[in-house]
Amino acid sequence: MAETEKMDAGQILEQYSLYELAGWKDYFKQAPAVLLVIDPQNDVLDEKGTLSFWNVWKHARENGAVGNMKRVIAACRARGIPVIWAKQYRLAGGRDVFPGTFDGDLLSLIRTIIPNAFMQDTWETEIYDELLEAMDERDIVLGKHGSCMFEGTNLDKLLKSLGTRALIVTGVLTDFCVEATVRSACDRGLLAATVSDACATENREIHDKALKRLERLIGPVIDTEGMLALLDEYEVPPLPEEPRSFDLQKVGESLGQGLSLNDIVEWADYISAEKTAFLVVDAQNDNLHEKGSLNFVGAWKHARKTGAVENVKKLAEACRSKGIRVFWIKQNRLAEGRDIFPGTFDSKLMELVHGALPGAFLGDTWDTDIYDELKPVIAGGELVIEKPGWSSFEGTALQRYLNDLGIDTLIVCGFLTDFCVESTVRQASDLGFFTIVASDACATSNQEDHDLALARFDRLIGPVISTEVLLKTIGGL
Repeated sequence: MAETEKMDAGQILEQYSLYELAGWKDYFKQAPAVLLVIDPQNDVLDEKGTLSFWNVWKHARENGAVGNMKRVIAACRARGIPVIWAKQYRLAGGRDVFPGTFDGDLLSLIRTIIPNAFMQDTWETEIYDELLEAMDERDIVLGKHGSCMFEGTNLDKLLKSLGTRALIVTGVLTDFCVEATVRSACDRGLLAATVSDACATENREIHDKALKRLERLIGPVIDTEGMLALLDEYEVPPLPEEPRSFDLQKVGESLGQGLSLNDIVEWADYISAEKTAFLVVDAQNDNLHEKGSLNFVGAWKHARKTGAVENVKKLAEACRSKGIRVFWIKQNRLAEGRDIFPGTFDSKLMELVHGALPGAFLGDTWDTDIYDELKPVIAGGELVIEKPGWSSFEGTALQRYLNDLGIDTLIVCGFLTDFCVESTVRQASDLGFFTIVASDACATSNQEDHDLALARFDRLIGPVISTEVLLKTIGGL
């Protein structure tokens, strides 16, 4: 916009929504979306609920939040947009309560004041009576124990399996569960649009301030009329009504013959240039060079016998030629022994490991740099992600990058097969990524451990495919 050219950053942030300036509506129209309806429960929306003293029910009546939720739900359903509901509840017997209230005295105080709040399997935590009619048997209902809808639920995996790039967010309370969810969605690389008058909290002032925070840098805010108009222009076709089916008898017979589920699934159909990424895990000098600090593990010997490094090169070049994104992962630890292997929280154990391997995994060293023979293979612009633990997802932004790119399938290779590769593949599967392991582009201490790890993957986690077969599949894209 021309009027922003003479303004500094602070003025732009105060007067304009960056999402509006960036044209979020054009992005949304072509982004697979899911509607979230957060905590529309009797306890807050009914004047007789145990949390009625918050007056959320009053604010919801003032701004027509319940009626607007219904309208947005109907519009989304008409366009094939999936609807996911959240209900917040706590366990019976006072074993948990609000998130963060770990102090015994505080727990006792809250239980005394509102002993039945958020209690599971009660009228209180059921969907508000007036919204029940808006539910459909195809909708998904998630129970959560904290403010954010992502924490402690399988929402991440559901969104991944649905190919979600954008969220439409409604519900209560605007400044608690709604805001927490939108913030977390933003951190995951999802566009989360909050429908302003389909949300409610204690009063108008708190509500408006929360929406202002979100709109500034976290996610766009739009009213119901605006969202309905936007949905009229929504271009994404609905998901298929019927899922793919399999002949259970044939599946059982195949498994009885020693085949895995991945022998039955047409894995090649999941690979596409637009939605696939190639991960190279811990291809570092410490693992792969005979003079590396971890040379005693023997991965460098196994890698040479199997040609794993050459296969990594071939796959990286093949993926790059077809537009498949390539990510390089390496494991680093902090200087001065402030951390080391994941899980080694005991000081004596840390001292023992530091004494035996003083330079292992130390960041910004030759040891933790990409293996000398593979370093020239990295193309300009390809991300090299540093991780503190075994899995490539823990403590890194990898999931956000993949979400932002719309990736739903991963081809994984690297070192060591039964440690960092295995942890990465297991977590990728749990997060909803279809994960393929390049069998001979991985290595570990010995062939037996390598084969056992691949057998674990192939059984239920993801298909294990040779470099030769993968190259043919990628080449045919």
